Amino acid sequence: MPEISIDKVDTRKLARVYIALALAQDEAKRYAWKQLPQPGLLSVLNSLDITAKLLEEALQSALPEKTSLRHQ
Repeated sequence: MPEISIDKVDTRKLARVYIALALAQDEAKRYAWKQLPQPGLLSVLNSLDITAKLLEEALQSALPEKTSLRHQ
């Protein structure tokens, strides 16, 4: 899989993807709680969790560092 340069990533789009993933994750968890335990559901939820963590790390890397007003 090719590596994506953080400089070329549109931070707004990345944030929107992260929010969409969080909504999908919430919906999947709601659905899983209503269903009988199925092995496939647990792996889907784990995959969503891992993807959310990776996206969060990418988003944090893409955002500019916050500068404190006290240090200026």
